[in-house]
Amino acid sequence: MSHGDNFFRYNFYNYIKFRITLVIKYSFRITERKKKQGLKKRGAWPLLFFLCPNGKICCFVSQSLRFAAFLMDKRWLLLVILYDYLQIYSSSSISLYSSPNPKGYSYIIKNKGEFMTQINDLFDYEFLSGIYVSNDDNKIAYKKTQANLKDNKYDTDLYLYEKDLGKSYRLTDKKSASLCSFDGNSNLIYKYDSDDCYDYFYKNDGYGLGELAFKIDKDVKSLKWLKDDTYLLSASPKKSEEEKKAEKENEAYEEVTTLPFWLNGAGYLKKETVYYYLYDLKANKLTEIIKSDKDNEVSGLDISEDLGKIAYVRSHSDANDVMEFRESIILKDLKTEEEKILVDKGYATYTLHFIEDRLIFVGTDMKKGGINEDAFIYEVDFDGNLKMVNDENFDKSFGNSIGTDARAEGNRTFQVHKNRLYFIATEFEEAKLYSIDLKGDLRKELDGCVEGFFVTDEDIYYLEMGPDHLAELKIKSKDQSLISNKIENVLPIEEFTFDSNGDNLRGYVLLPKDFDPKKKYPTILSVHGGPKTELSDIFHHEHQMLASNGYIIIYTNPHGSSGRGVKFSDIRGHYGDIDFDDLMNFVDLAIKKYPQIDKDKMGVYGGSYGGFMTNWTIGHTDRFKAAVSQRSISNWTSFYGVSDIGYYFATDQTGANPWDSLEKMWDQSPIKYANKAKTPTLFIHADCDYRCPLEQGIQMYAKLKLNGVDTRMVVFHGENHELSRSGKPKARVKRLTEIKTWFDKHLKDENKKA
Repeated sequence: MSHGDNFFRYNFYNYIKFRITLVIKYSFRITERKKKQGLKKRGAWPLLFFLCPNGKICCFVSQSLRFAAFLMDKRWLLLVILYDYLQIYSSSSISLYSSPNPKGYSYIIKNKGEFMTQINDLFDYEFLSGIYVSNDDNKIAYKKTQANLKDNKYDTDLYLYEKDLGKSYRLTDKKSASLCSFDGNSNLIYKYDSDDCYDYFYKNDGYGLGELAFKIDKDVKSLKWLKDDTYLLSASPKKSEEEKKAEKENEAYEEVTTLPFWLNGAGYLKKETVYYYLYDLKANKLTEIIKSDKDNEVSGLDISEDLGKIAYVRSHSDANDVMEFRESIILKDLKTEEEKILVDKGYATYTLHFIEDRLIFVGTDMKKGGINEDAFIYEVDFDGNLKMVNDENFDKSFGNSIGTDARAEGNRTFQVHKNRLYFIATEFEEAKLYSIDLKGDLRKELDGCVEGFFVTDEDIYYLEMGPDHLAELKIKSKDQSLISNKIENVLPIEEFTFDSNGDNLRGYVLLPKDFDPKKKYPTILSVHGGPKTELSDIFHHEHQMLASNGYIIIYTNPHGSSGRGVKFSDIRGHYGDIDFDDLMNFVDLAIKKYPQIDKDKMGVYGGSYGGFMTNWTIGHTDRFKAAVSQRSISNWTSFYGVSDIGYYFATDQTGANPWDSLEKMWDQSPIKYANKAKTPTLFIHADCDYRCPLEQGIQMYAKLKLNGVDTRMVVFHGENHELSRSGKPKARVKRLTEIKTWFDKHLKDENKKA
């Protein structure tokens, strides 16, 4: 008997045991619920919702034929089990197996084909995000997102993981993630998308769609269980058919009266009225507690434990409808309707939370480092007295600012639990989890690259990303992954440290597939965006793909990057100065440390700030033989007026403006030096990029074209500044193909013309 036969028999035997366990468990659940509802016992076998090993619901029949789930015939049961097992066993692209730990769950991505990582492997990745944990610590809700090349979109569904079974199953089947919150009885309440005038919320106690909990005739945007049968939610009115028709008729034009007037990813700004409610499930009653509109824009809100007060962040615009950056914090008594300003236009605020009878908020006054200044944690009492909670030498950047093209958004950054604020902060090249109390007791809870988390009385659940895996669901108390997400055949990353401009920096080197230390290799310098972000050793599909195609990839985090404190990140007025020097020092040292780098076949590329640095580099050195500039800044003077952040970001970062200090702004613009550029350069831009608008790329492209430099420009219709991270799947494939093709053409001998 072959090894494959043994494998099949062993796993099929264990698989049958697992499925029978599910049948028994869920049969009892259905039976008990039917007893409570006074229904007949028949129909206790939910065949439709059996869990497959790949985490998908086995739909042996159409979802519309749900009654088929209640068949009692055991022959059908065996067919269903065998059918979906064989499907998984025969899969060759992405497989899921039970981990060695029976309580674990594992997604294993198998890269296919000639290279270790190919462009289309992007469609095999499954990105986890948005975790919630039940009060009994047994159920974890999370979202799973996967790129869908056929329909050119992303499928995001809600899943439920049960610790006692060590398995997950899907709750939504419309490829659209839902709002969710666990209630006090550990039932998951989640929104199920509908096209009619109601938003429907279902209660799930462990299988299938569950039962209808409530419905609301509004467009619900957020949901949070508070206590008993009370929920906090935000919603806006459902649009009538007449309103939708009127919007359609007015699509031919936009009326602009504010600044900014558009926003990357959102388009032209239209101030939507959003209401915050307390919802009483028993009484089926909504009680409005605050309204957010153009006159009182609410950008953050929390409610006291006794539900008697709310605190919210109010954003401001001046008399000319120009958005300001220092926000106010307001305390409102829900019984008397009385409002009190606790902080008046003092800070740019990240978040605020009640702790005991006080408030804490995370914010910055932007006095030391401008708009990119690291925030601090403050306590404010109900009389408006303010004090800093953390030490003034706190040099961490709130949130996870480590760049990658292999994650989903929607993760938690802050949470209050038992009078401690838990938060993710970037420190050097890690995104760690910390907690702090009102006395300033700061504790490091987790190392690594924490993507999101949820704290309970018993433990800390978190999503963590690493060099050889996408976000995995882990638990702090145990050295294991509840859901692993490993990627096979990942090329390892080497690191070294070096001194540059008075600081010790870390350099990264990704060696190519089948690396031979006796050979020379074309090399690409990758520059991150921001500038206040960073790169680390976590998995980056684009880097792995290029290395798998024969390139050495090198990168570092120059001055201006995050995670090192305000002094390190503050390069205002010095773009293209200290940062460019850091990058060139790094390249010089990398060549010395790795003689396999072919210094005559080097390329440079990056996006956003990385695009700025690419534009700057080709105007200041000819050492690179190919460049790819993406979603870049080329001219601060025009960026000032067209970007959604231009009127404040350009002034803050250059220390100049086009009227009072034009030369200073011009001196810091790559376009000034474009007449010196000789490097063959590909420009990639999106026509709906309102962060670094299309005209920025066009200016550089036009100048190089006029100067006879080998150049090309690819414009993506309907895409925005997030093209490389969340652009439509087909656009992402095209972008990666263009980058690879450009570097192949100019850095590989076999592609050069004789």
